[in-house]
Amino acid sequence: MTITELIKILGIKNPTLKIKNHLKMLQLLDFCNSHDIYEHGFEIKEENFLTLLENINSLEILLEILKNPAVLLNIDFVPKEMACFYNIYNPEILQYSPEAEILIDEEYLKYATKEWTENVLKNQTKILEVSNNKLILKENPYGEDDEEYLESYLLNLVTLKKCKELNLLKEAIEKLSQD
Repeated sequence: MTITELIKILGIKNPTLKIKNHLKMLQLLDFCNSHDIYEHGFEIKEENFLTLLENINSLEILLEILKNPAVLLNIDFVPKEMACFYNIYNPEILQYSPEAEILIDEEYLKYATKEWTENVLKNQTKILEVSNNKLILKENPYGEDDEEYLESYLLNLVTLKKCKELNLLKEAIEKLSQD
């Protein structure tokens, strides 16, 4: 495959020499020539793709990102944040979203490991609530079959963000570790 073909597969319209000669782009080309690349059919702005490319640490993870349509939709909005997120977390386990930004917060990462986040927080069935600076871990009021159901993980992300604002992040992570 050539650099021009790769750029077309990536969905970058009107590419400039900047992307064609970018060192990491050439590395991506070499990587793609020895691995399968998924043609996704989305258009990506060159500037945003380059931001993602320059900030991502693994070409293998980049290819995983390019396989996921839900993730691809965010590249043109928050490429640097996505790169930071996926430099830590496995895209097959966790997906970047505005709510998930707490997971790349410096204070959060001081108290929680990648493994704890992917194995404990992601699979926590209970939800954390904060009221009057008191943390309560309780059952999710809705079951998976209920129309109002939201995954406990997503609800806990929102609560973690609120706990950070209230200077209760460490306590919240400790509480979510209990079960």
